[in-house]
Amino acid sequence: MGEPSLAICKVCESRNTQVMAVLQSEVDGKEYRAMKCRSCGVLFAFPMPELSFGSLQEVYGADYTEDMREMSASEAALEVHRAANNRQMDIVERHVQKGEALNVGAMSGAIKVLEERGWKLRLVEVSNYAAETARKRWGFDVTVSRIEDFNSPAHSFDFVRLGHVIEHLTDPKSTLQRIALMLRPNGVLQVETDNAHGLRTQVEFLVRRLLGERLSERLVKALTNKNLRKRYGRLIPPVHLYSFSQKNLTRLLEDAGFEVIRVFKPAWGDPTWFPLTDQSDFSAVERIFIRLDQLGARFGFGDVIAVLARRR
Repeated sequence: MGEPSLAICKVCESRNTQVMAVLQSEVDGKEYRAMKCRSCGVLFAFPMPELSFGSLQEVYGADYTEDMREMSASEAALEVHRAANNRQMDIVERHVQKGEALNVGAMSGAIKVLEERGWKLRLVEVSNYAAETARKRWGFDVTVSRIEDFNSPAHSFDFVRLGHVIEHLTDPKSTLQRIALMLRPNGVLQVETDNAHGLRTQVEFLVRRLLGERLSERLVKALTNKNLRKRYGRLIPPVHLYSFSQKNLTRLLEDAGFEVIRVFKPAWGDPTWFPLTDQSDFSAVERIFIRLDQLGARFGFGDVIAVLARRR
């Protein structure tokens, strides 16, 4: 679409942005623009939603929680995820000694792994449903809050984990700056998010450019039953508000006071970062896209970015 816009990029503060697609949310019924910053390349939603805490409970309620995380997984699947989380922490602990950790989110078995490995753990979770489930399942004390509103003394933590959180934030830079203050000097932050430069996502963008929005919508709906009217790549307002590449995510972290020390760009199904435990319900088209993603990961274009960054 490429229309000019007055929307300001919150990553680099540039006004040089353009409209890539018009999206219709199935969550709140509102219309959003998928924006691209011509300066840093980040994709973001416009306007940014202004959701009350009560509205956030509706967005991140039972349906979202059970669908997106491990809460309803089988014991065998949980064991696969547990092994993956242990491999992740093997990497993290090469860069920081065990101490106090903050996990943003309570929907993943990673929190149990952190506890088992000897970390003194605090949890903050925006969803009342997810927090209560974590309390009942694992016995954790969970603070229900947006991470943007979470208060902790400076230099409280050695390690902070943001597992698929940053794309949900309306102002990721200010949140990362708050987290930097919570970390001790040389503390480590782990960030995971979808890769806007992943091969699978780039194929979608190419199809949209070649065929146009209307024909692309019909084709994708017929092949995958997915609705391109509500999404642009992994941008799905008012849920996913940003989509990052390695370059602009690195810039964001550096501007917030971090030094990037490791970057991984795996595919879905990667045994360390995102194992797929059951593909029996996947359609033939979904299986093709998984193979495409795995091909992309071989050349540095996997569908996910996982970053370790040290507080300067």
